[in-house]
Amino acid sequence: MNSKIFDKKLGIIGGGQLGKMLLSECNKMNIYTSVLDPNKNSPCKNLSNKFYCGDFNDYDTVYSFGKDCDLITFEIEHINVDALESLEKIGKAIYPKSKTLRIIQDKNLQKSFFKKKNIPTSNFEYFKSLDELKKSIEDNKVKFPCVWKKTKFGYDGFGVKILNSFDDINNLPNSEMIIEDYIPFEKELSVIVARNVKGDIKCYRTVEMEFNNISNQVEYVISPGKISEEIDNEAQKLAIKLSESLDCIGLLAVEMFMNKNKILVNEVAPRPHNSGHFSIEACESSQFQQHIRAIFNLDLGETKHSGSAIMLNLVGEKGFKGKVFYENLDEVFKDKSANLHIYGKEETRPNRKMGHVTIICDKFEEAYKKAKTLKDTIKIKTK
Repeated sequence: MNSKIFDKKLGIIGGGQLGKMLLSECNKMNIYTSVLDPNKNSPCKNLSNKFYCGDFNDYDTVYSFGKDCDLITFEIEHINVDALESLEKIGKAIYPKSKTLRIIQDKNLQKSFFKKKNIPTSNFEYFKSLDELKKSIEDNKVKFPCVWKKTKFGYDGFGVKILNSFDDINNLPNSEMIIEDYIPFEKELSVIVARNVKGDIKCYRTVEMEFNNISNQVEYVISPGKISEEIDNEAQKLAIKLSESLDCIGLLAVEMFMNKNKILVNEVAPRPHNSGHFSIEACESSQFQQHIRAIFNLDLGETKHSGSAIMLNLVGEKGFKGKVFYENLDEVFKDKSANLHIYGKEETRPNRKMGHVTIICDKFEEAYKKAKTLKDTIKIKTK
């Protein structure tokens, strides 16, 4: 094994489920790891060599954490990018780079970047406040339906809302925002692309995502997506173009809309992603191992898989908040094709991601039926 993985102390900012799954790969290779997370009971607390409890939005906290590391990565975008930039200036390797994160963590900068690089995406307009938006609506410059997005700190369907009329803006926060054209689409797709320091690039197959219409969260991820080979290739080419244009080292998740065999990029995330969890069981190299390979500048792993893989998210039930209780979880173990992942979060709340199940089958119909059954059976409540 290449000795370069033993020479560096890896810092991971964020200690949620993505960090936990990154640590699983690091532990296989005996990579020294430190984790920073604001939750003293983070799922990563007992899995890393060192655990730091602190706010990753605070400059001094991030900078102090990073000084003790050689290589730093992250599992969440909402961190202090100024601190990362300062760490780079004193010689710390940050992957993905601070300049990449700075663009991506602001929806206005991200969409503007797409337009500048001729990446197909929906039209949009930036607003500093609700008053600006209201005036634009009154002047008939905004057409309904449209999509409202906070420029920062949105995640998992939070910070996104479809506006059908003027009344829908009443409960919006008074923050910076973008308003996008509403795009009627047939499918939502995602591509996970990896790029190492040398510039080598590999994509996973394009997956199809099915969303819950109420919570706007992903319920199922289907790999490979039920799309043509031409669409698969086009989506992967767009992902590669974005990875190179952003100079992204590590993983980049590219979410897209497909309508009438045309693809528009919705948004991107510079980290392991929910839409890539299937790769843990389906592929020789999971997205988490691939991210480690990329940031340590190792050869990238195999991304193909046979058959069908369907991942279903396990989220907290509506009306339950507190100490978690998993109902009917044992049903997973009755199916040899099902693989369970519990994230180790002590408390549940409505729509909080608490785990996932991946089903691997030769035939899509069989895997999908099993996924639907488990989704209806397993309930995440409180004691």
